[in-house]
This record gives sequence, C-alpha cells and structure tokens, in this order.
Amino acid sequence: MKLTMNRREHLLLACFILPAFFIYTLFFLGPVIGSFFYSFTNWNGFYQTMDFVGLKNFKNLWSDDIFIKSLKNTFVFTLFVVILQNGLAVPLALAMDSKIRSKQVLKTVFFVPAILSPLVVGYTWLYIYEPQNGVLNTLLGMLHLSSWEQSWLGDPKFALYSIVAMAVWQYTGYSMVIYLANLQTIPGDLYEAAEIDGAGGWTRFKSVTLPLLAPSITINVVLSSIGTMKAFDIIFVTTKGGPYYATETMTTLLYTTAFTKSSFGYGTAMGVVMFLFVFTVSLIQVLLLRRREVHG
Repeated sequence: MKLTMNRREHLLLACFILPAFFIYTLFFLGPVIGSFFYSFTNWNGFYQTMDFVGLKNFKNLWSDDIFIKSLKNTFVFTLFVVILQNGLAVPLALAMDSKIRSKQVLKTVFFVPAILSPLVVGYTWLYIYEPQNGVLNTLLGMLHLSSWEQSWLGDPKFALYSIVAMAVWQYTGYSMVIYLANLQTIPGDLYEAAEIDGAGGWTRFKSVTLPLLAPSITINVVLSSIGTMKAFDIIFVTTKGGPYYATETMTTLLYTTAFTKSSFGYGTAMGVVMFLFVFTVSLIQVLLLRRREVHG
C-alpha cells in the first residue's frame, strides 16, 4: 500500500514537472542541440540542402582575424563592465543603507535605467555622444575642455569604452539593489561588537561587511558577466560592431555572419563557441566566488 502511494506521489509530481520540461525542451534544449548539429554543416539558412563539413567551421574560426578580434572585444567589454558596475554598486548600496534623507528617491533614480530597453538606452546615448551637438561634447566645450571632445563612437580608440560606460550606467542600479538587500540582512550586533573592539569604518567594512556580501558578489558578478557577454542590442543600435570592428563582439559578429552574410552554419559554430565560452567563464566564477562565502 505504501509502495502504491509512493508511485502515485511520483506520478503526480511528474505531471507537474512535465509541462515545464516540455517547454524547456522545446524552446531551449531543442534549439541548442540543433545549433550543435548545424555548426557541422555549411547550411546557408535558406535552402534545405546542406553538406556535413565536420570541424571545418571551427577550424576556420581560429584563423578568422575578425572572430579573434570579436573574442578579445567581448573579453575586454565584459571585464570592464563587471569591474566598474560592481565597483560602483557597492558604495552606492552602502550609501542607500545609511541615514541619507533622500535615499528613497535616489534608489529610484539609480534603478530606473535598469528597466529601460537597451534600444532606448542606445538611442539616448547616441544623442549624448553625437560629435557636433551632443550633450557630452557640448558640456566639455562649456567647461573649456574642447581638447577632450571626441567622436566617441566613431573613433576606434574610444568606441568600445564608450559602450562600456553605457552598460555600466544602465545596470549599476540593478546590482546596487541586490547588494542593498544583502546589506539589510547583516545583523547590527556584528557592527556594534566590531566598534567596541575599536574597529574603524574601513576595518568594519573589510572584516564584517565585505565577507558577508560574498553571496551577492557571486550573484552580481555572474549575472553581469553573462549579460555582458551576450550583449547585442546596445552595441548593434549604436555602432553595429564598428568602426573597423572596434566594437565587434561575438554576438554582433554571429548575427551579421548568420543572417546578413547567409552563412548560417559558420555563424552557428560561432554561437556554439560563445555558449561554451559563457558556460566556462560562469562556472569558473561560481566555483571561485563560492569559496569566499561565509557559511553557517
């Protein structure tokens, strides 16, 4: 009788899980498996005829200078965004956790960019970066810093870092909210004990706050890394990967290769490499950062 009930319970649980498993298989697992298959072909994305080419697409990737450039750009873009975004979000969260009177308004101001569409952000910053009458160059001129005026998105030296600034501006408030939620779970008794022991502000932050922020650091670093490595909208709207491939990332190159140049098999091979790249980086981050978390 007990065995029968257990079977019924398992069957009931399976019925609840089945719809989610079906959706997961249909919209994620299926396309992923399909991508791995197409990456071994020369399919152009339109005709049903295709030839199996084995590892040729993957071999060509490592001799493709543009792909290597996009890989480097993706790494640099991710590195700068993750460091700046989290480096700014922590002090902002500490400020919002203090007794500042206007902190409720400031929370909203800092978080609003995160709910905007990347397309809106991209077009807004296109106006800010506009070389002739843009807000940034106009402001620099008013401050008598005309020598600093640049074609921010048109110069290969500045284009990628200009997009870094856009991404940091948009998502720092999102990371701030996660850090703030973690800060509010830290017991005040720990700070009181540290203060009694003569610990100053920096010592309290280093010995109490930072170790207990480790879970939110893990979450924010992993989320910002994944989001940045997959970023497409904000780059495509502003530069489309230019000028001279200075802002070309794996996502923009994948799109132009597969859909503009009609080389779907080769583009899918890029997608597979990107998937493995994102998965590997995320796994390493989780394994390393989890070690720093305080348990118990």
